[in-house]
Amino acid sequence: MATLLRSFNRLGLDQVRSYLSRLRSDEQAPPPAELLDDPAYCKELRVDIAFEPRQFADRLAVGAFLAQQLEPLGAEVTDRDPGLWAWLSLALFDQVCPADPAGKRQPGRDYRHVPDFGYRHKHRHLLFGPFQLYRRHGAMSALLLSGPLSSETAIYHEIASRQDLVAHTGVLDAARMLYLDLRRGRPKPGAQGSINQPGTVRRLVRVLQQLDVTYDIYGLSGRQIVGLLPPEFNVWHSQKTIDERA
Repeated sequence: MATLLRSFNRLGLDQVRSYLSRLRSDEQAPPPAELLDDPAYCKELRVDIAFEPRQFADRLAVGAFLAQQLEPLGAEVTDRDPGLWAWLSLALFDQVCPADPAGKRQPGRDYRHVPDFGYRHKHRHLLFGPFQLYRRHGAMSALLLSGPLSSETAIYHEIASRQDLVAHTGVLDAARMLYLDLRRGRPKPGAQGSINQPGTVRRLVRVLQQLDVTYDIYGLSGRQIVGLLPPEFNVWHSQKTIDERA
């Protein structure tokens, strides 16, 4: 059922944090959905936006949906209002923090549900992160936003945590060209390996940092970046990975 999008006030944020704390204490309480339309805990937004919870196939889908849905609010609201994102997290809580077969939920740190807009943690909010990435890069963010709403891939964290990398579409395009399995819509096997394994995403980050000493990496297209990479990346740029050839 559709409802008007809201933002939690200070009391509402306190209630969300209290609920997260109870979950971390092994309490098996259902999400307090009654808070979502309680005027004691919510405030209206300057624009009326109808919001209807739905199931999302992956983080890319929710990023695309939110980028469109929240556009009327403008960045001065979407990038500064923690109550908005805490409200959305609670509205979609069964997807961002699903219960296991025993009924337990693992919410993790508060900033996964109530955003911390500082540069170190803002990408860690399970909805704001995909929203911000999709708003900036659109479908080019497909590699980083693969997987369910409840978790971040190592690829996402490796790139999104670095402001110099995540700001540039060419870097995301190069990573997409190397590591995205277009048929399955998810990373190729082995792409998230360790820094000691040739050609992995972690190696890509280190190599880009080295290349940036000589080249204007962040002014290049994805194809130009791939053309500068050493031979260890060739297997990822070929039609099929080693795993797919076997």
